[in-house]
Amino acid sequence: MYPIIFRIGPIAIYSYGVMLVLAFIISTSLAKKKAKQEGFSPEMVINLSTYLLVGGIIGARFFYVIMNWDEYKNFPLGIIMIQRGGLCFYGALLGGLLAGGIFLRKYKLSFLKVADFVSPYISLGQAIGRIGCFLRGCCYGKETSFFIRIRFPDEFVYRHPTEIYASLLNFLIFLILTHFYKKKKFSGEIFLLYLMLYSLKRFFLDFLRGDLPVIYFGLTIFQLTSFFLFIFVSVIFVYKKWRKESLE
Repeated sequence: MYPIIFRIGPIAIYSYGVMLVLAFIISTSLAKKKAKQEGFSPEMVINLSTYLLVGGIIGARFFYVIMNWDEYKNFPLGIIMIQRGGLCFYGALLGGLLAGGIFLRKYKLSFLKVADFVSPYISLGQAIGRIGCFLRGCCYGKETSFFIRIRFPDEFVYRHPTEIYASLLNFLIFLILTHFYKKKKFSGEIFLLYLMLYSLKRFFLDFLRGDLPVIYFGLTIFQLTSFFLFIFVSVIFVYKKWRKESLE
C-alpha cells in the first residue's frame, strides 16, 4: 500500500519501521504511567521494554528468515533490514521471554507479576504494529467478494484486510486484559489469558490469510502452533483457577 512514507535524499523511511517505533513508544509510555500504581518503577518499565523489544525483534527476525531462507540466501544483507517488514510473532514471543527472563532474574523481580502487567501493553503494541503490515502490504488476506475488502494498487482482485482485522482484534484483547487485570485471582492469570486469546485469534484469522502455505490438515504452521499453545495454556489456566478457588 504505502511501504515508503517519504525519502530524505537516498534514505527511505519505511512505514513498517515507523509503526514499530510508534508501537514501542505508545505502549511503553502508557505502561510507564501505570507503573507506580502497581508497585513498579517507571525506569524498570523502560529498561524491560528495551530488553523485550531487542529480544523480540531478534527472535522474530530469526524465525522469519529461517522460514523464508530462499529469499535471503543470496541477499544476506536483507536479513538485518527489518524496516521493510518480515517478523514472526512466535519467534518474538520466545525471544521476548528469554530477554525478559534474563532482565527479571538480574533484578530479582517476579516473572509472573511483571508478565501480567506488561501483557496488555504487548497486545496494544501488536495492534499498532499490524497497521505497519497493512501499509507495507504484507500478511495479506485471501481473495474475497465480502463487502469488507481491499484492493492493493498493483492488483486487480479484492482481498480480506486481514492486517486490519488483526489490529482490531489485538486492540480488543488489550481492552479485555486491562479489564480483567483489576480482577485477577493469581499471578500469571493475565499473561495466560493473553496467550489464550492471541492463539485463538491467530488460529481463526489464518483461515483468511492468503500468504501462508498450509502444511497439515489444511492448517498453517502458525495455526498448529496456536492450537497446541491454546490447549497447553488453557490446561494451566483452568488448573490454576481451580486450585485458587479450592483454597478459598
